[in-house]
Amino acid sequence: EKYGDQIAQCVAAGKKYGIEVHPWKVNWNLGNAPADFIEKMRAEKRLLVNSKGEEGKWLCASNPLNQQLEIDTMLEVARNYDVDGIHFDYIRYPGGDGCFCDGCRERFEKRLGHKVENWPRDCGTVLKEEWMQFRCDNITTVVRTVSEQAHKLKPNLKVSAAVFGDYPGCKYGVGQDWVYWCQQHYLDFVCPMDYTDSDTRF
Repeated sequence: EKYGDQIAQCVAAGKKYGIEVHPWKVNWNLGNAPADFIEKMRAEKRLLVNSKGEEGKWLCASNPLNQQLEIDTMLEVARNYDVDGIHFDYIRYPGGDGCFCDGCRERFEKRLGHKVENWPRDCGTVLKEEWMQFRCDNITTVVRTVSEQAHKLKPNLKVSAAVFGDYPGCKYGVGQDWVYWCQQHYLDFVCPMDYTDSDTRF
């Protein structure tokens, strides 16, 4: 309301100066979201829950409504603006502790075909591989769907993501299987998060 359509202005400037414009979206992370939106998500039981039962400022990635929200907001930009690409950021879990909400348990047990006896402890022990794949698949669902639909809308659009550099550790730590996304051609390029001033580490 104050500054007008920022994406439209950015695209116009990019066209003028020959610069590609790839708007990026913060996915899942509600750290800077308005308080009323976070409360709405809490009331609808759509927030991530850790192993202690505590809610965080992060959307549950297995919740179908949350997945659709991420998909819709990414595609809204592709559909409504003459952008060169769209970029995923925070397309992952915040860490290894979550999400253990009631919805995750229900969806995970449905996938397994049986109850999890010791929830959530078994997810880190006897069911660790199945649980890690469940988490990866929740994130991949959004990446795949956005990529397929965005490329149908605009075949030359570039879909990209900010990714962790410690592959395959990031599969297990944050549910981000970006090598698989590249192998499946869901992404046109990746931006490894290489924040360091160490030449060796870089």
